[in-house]
This record gives sequence, C-alpha cells and structure tokens, in this order.
Amino acid sequence: MSRTKATAGANETEDIAAIIAAIKSKSPAGLKIVEAFKTVFGCEILDARERSGGSRSTHYDFEVLVECKPNIHVWRRIEHKGSAQYKPISPADKPWSAGVQFHNGGCEKYSIVKKYARAWYDMYLATGAIKNQFQLAAPIPSYEEWFEKDCKTQGPPKTAYGVEQKEKVRSARGDKSSLLAERTPFLASLKFTAADNELFKAEVLPVVSEALEQKDYWLTIHGDVKGEFYAAWYPKLTVSKINEIVITKNKDVEFEFRCDDFVFHGILRWGMGAGFSNIRIDLK
Repeated sequence: MSRTKATAGANETEDIAAIIAAIKSKSPAGLKIVEAFKTVFGCEILDARERSGGSRSTHYDFEVLVECKPNIHVWRRIEHKGSAQYKPISPADKPWSAGVQFHNGGCEKYSIVKKYARAWYDMYLATGAIKNQFQLAAPIPSYEEWFEKDCKTQGPPKTAYGVEQKEKVRSARGDKSSLLAERTPFLASLKFTAADNELFKAEVLPVVSEALEQKDYWLTIHGDVKGEFYAAWYPKLTVSKINEIVITKNKDVEFEFRCDDFVFHGILRWGMGAGFSNIRIDLK
C-alpha cells in the first residue's frame, strides 16, 4: 500500500498488526523490538495483542504483556508512531515526532475553535460574500446549523449550503481546491486575547492529560517492520500544568504548549478542505 496522507489510517493499522505478529511469533523483528524495550526498561515483553475496544476515547494502539518482576505479568498500553523512512531515531525526538499527532479533537471541545468558526461564519456566510461570489442557490444556514452539520462533522459538509459551496468552489478553482485564498485575510483579521489563551489552557489540559494517561509506553519505528527498521521506546509522559501557550498564525493557527517537562504543539485547521468542514485541533 502506498504511503500517502489518504492511506495513513490503513497503513497504521497494517503496521500495528505487523508489530503484534512479530512480537507474538518471536521473529527477528519481534526480538529486535523486545530487546530494545529491555535495554531501556530492564524488563521483558512476553506477548502482544490488539487493544481492547476501539472507540474514539481509546487513546492507545495495542497492548503488550510485560514481566515487571519475576512471575508478575501485566498488560501495558502502547502508543505506536511510525515513519516509512529508514533513518536513525534521534535521542532528541519526541516519541510522536514520526507520527501525525498524538491526539485530535473536534471543534466542540475548545472555545478558541468556536471563536474561529463564529468569525469565519460572520465574515463569509452571514455577509453573503461566498454565496454571491460563487452564485450559490442554497440558503445560508443559521450559525448553529452550520456549526453542527459542517464544522463538527468528521467528513464532508452536510448542509445544503455546504454541499453546494464545496461543489461550486471546486468546479471554479479545481478538483482539490478549497477556500484557501479566503483563509489568508480571515486569519489576518482574527484576534486572540489573553482571556482566550487562559481559557484554552484550562480546556486543553484535561484532554491532553487523559490522552497521555492511557499510554503506558511509546514505541517509535523508522522503516518497515517486515524489513529494515530502527526502534525506540519511551516511558509514560504526563502533564499537570501548561505554563504558556504561544499562538502563531501561518497557513493555519499553530500553538506551542510549554510545560515543565516538555513542549508539545497543536494546529487549528480544517480537516476536509478550508472553509468546507471538520474544523479540528491536532496535538503533536
């Protein structure tokens, strides 16, 4: 399977299955992964299995059976982040450096995303700017309907307006185009206050804490588990306080979360085409 953004989910599933199979069968690849774990933590991996459940609230990828002490065996939760590039893993890398993100959240979770959505609606929908530019026949939905059916959806837009908008924008600008040209002046006009920043800290901390709490160990793979690869293990990470959030507006809105022990990043973006649907924050 090709390694593209569109196939990332399927590739990840295939990679995890290969890791589990390698550990269970004690193949050379499995022994390499197990030995890397023992080198870091001083204990043995005895077995591996698929994760329990698979809902959006499950924030880990698979489980391994660890012999913590002689004859004391415990199943531990593993987060895998991989890269198809066969290259050494730098000691300075975060465990999720090879992956897309360690958590993603829909627009309903954060007030700062709702502010973004409301400002976009006021600038381009409420004024009729997009409707007039692309001669849309569908009525402009209320903010509440647009937020619920277009912003929050994990897929394409669901309002009649959103469906027609996407179709006509792409007809006019190209098959894979979106409202990127409108995003630049929008971001220039968007202002975040100190109060926005403080509220975002309070909202993101429990989300990140919960996601990290479910990951007992992190495994990074560079290369192909069925061929040549590098493996690195990392211990559990926790965060009890976010000291500062630095907000930068580039193509999207980017965040740097500065904590006592480490720094992580986030990006506020459209998941299914700028201005179309699925506004989200990815954390990595």
